[in-house]
Amino acid sequence: MRYFIRFILCFAALSFIGCASINTNVTKDNFFLTATLYDYILHDHLPGNNEPDMALLNLFFAKMPKGGDIHHHYSGTIYAETYLDWVGKKGWLIDPCSLTIINPLKSHKNTLCDKKPLSVKELMSDTLLYRKLLTLWSDKDFNNHSHEQVPPDLNFFNTFDYFHMISDEYTDIGLQIIKKRAVNENVAYIESMLSRVGVKGRDYISDIQRQKFNRKLRKAKTQAQVNKILDKLSYEFTKNPKFEASLNSFLSKVANDHKNIDDNNFLMRYQTYCVRVFGPVQVFADLFSGYMAAIKSPLIVGVNIVAPENNKTALADYTLHMRMFNYLKTKYPGVNRALHAGELTLGMVRPKDLLFHINQARKIADAQRIGHGVDISYETNPIALLEDLKNHSVIEINLTSNSFILGVEKNRHPYLIYSKYNVPMVICTDDSGVSRNNLTNEYLILATRYKPSYGQIKQYVYNSIKYSFLSEQDKIMVSKRIEKSFLSFEKDMAALYDRLSF
Repeated sequence: MRYFIRFILCFAALSFIGCASINTNVTKDNFFLTATLYDYILHDHLPGNNEPDMALLNLFFAKMPKGGDIHHHYSGTIYAETYLDWVGKKGWLIDPCSLTIINPLKSHKNTLCDKKPLSVKELMSDTLLYRKLLTLWSDKDFNNHSHEQVPPDLNFFNTFDYFHMISDEYTDIGLQIIKKRAVNENVAYIESMLSRVGVKGRDYISDIQRQKFNRKLRKAKTQAQVNKILDKLSYEFTKNPKFEASLNSFLSKVANDHKNIDDNNFLMRYQTYCVRVFGPVQVFADLFSGYMAAIKSPLIVGVNIVAPENNKTALADYTLHMRMFNYLKTKYPGVNRALHAGELTLGMVRPKDLLFHINQARKIADAQRIGHGVDISYETNPIALLEDLKNHSVIEINLTSNSFILGVEKNRHPYLIYSKYNVPMVICTDDSGVSRNNLTNEYLILATRYKPSYGQIKQYVYNSIKYSFLSEQDKIMVSKRIEKSFLSFEKDMAALYDRLSF
């Protein structure tokens, strides 16, 4: 039967390869045999079981070249255990009551209870307390046992408050950890949301001025009105020598942390971002400095906006934030824009807040990529929006975080809509340290839930480079690396097909 299948596959490939030889070393034959193996694993269930062979499917995706991970947060990708290692290295302590970090050189406060602060070694000697910390610094064990817990979305976003003090302390080491993990997982490129530039609006204008700017920006009704105010705000930043100094300090740190990252097998580039829960002046300070950073450094390839989209301030200022992107895009059209938009679902916010987030990210901010895009079904005129996305944008699919944060999964996830409408998509991890996940598992979830063909899977891999913010020259180089890796992978999978019994 196996050789009959191979004969049929080779016959089907004749028009492509011009050869009737039944040989697993023929590239097209290897592709078809790999696709056949994938289908067998996915659809030919184990005896007495209605599930795919998950262990074999995990092997398949672990070995498969995965291109790039381009919706990726640096601080959310480092595991809690690593952050604890760094806390210990700094000689910092842990509050045994709140399980937050205490820097004894900067803080003289006591703990939130009558217990003394713990060293990392002392914390880890208390197994129950250590395990509790892991559930607060990540999503570990959230669903597999009953315990005191906040709602899933708060659990996810609260983790950043626990480790933010340490997350920027060893960025050079963190990037090397991420690189090693990526290479082991056959990921060729990571585009990470690294950090804000660090420009603080309060350092450039007084509190009274800042309050006036905030009020004026929130009252502005048109793009033209917003532009006029932002012109003045931009001037306030750039006339101060501290702005250029802060920018150069940030870029110097990025360049230093990036040393020894790029090589013949792997590249990494970075996005900077604003935080949508801050006041308008600070949001613009982050955006404006992020744009300047992207203009000055080839390592900074894009600008984003992050933080919970259902936050009160984020909801109230959403249109204003999109107009800030519009203002900067008009002035600096060469800077790339990827925006978290539509990371919402029914019941999470009032119905009116589901109508326009992806629309405005496209129509006002002109986002080249949309992160999440989950609320597409609720947006005003979704058919026209899908057509726009199909022709002008890309959706970054984050299945694990959408399931955990939003409770949106399986046949409720808009992947099905985007796939049917042929909207370009990429598969990403989001925050794999918080989720305790990896890109292999994202593909595993994709395959078992939606059963795309192997050809579709492969297209998503190439999409991750095609729609990245790499230079065109680098896209060509990385795509060639991936193509070479796929030849080796498919040869191995064809050989595995020969050795397995179905």
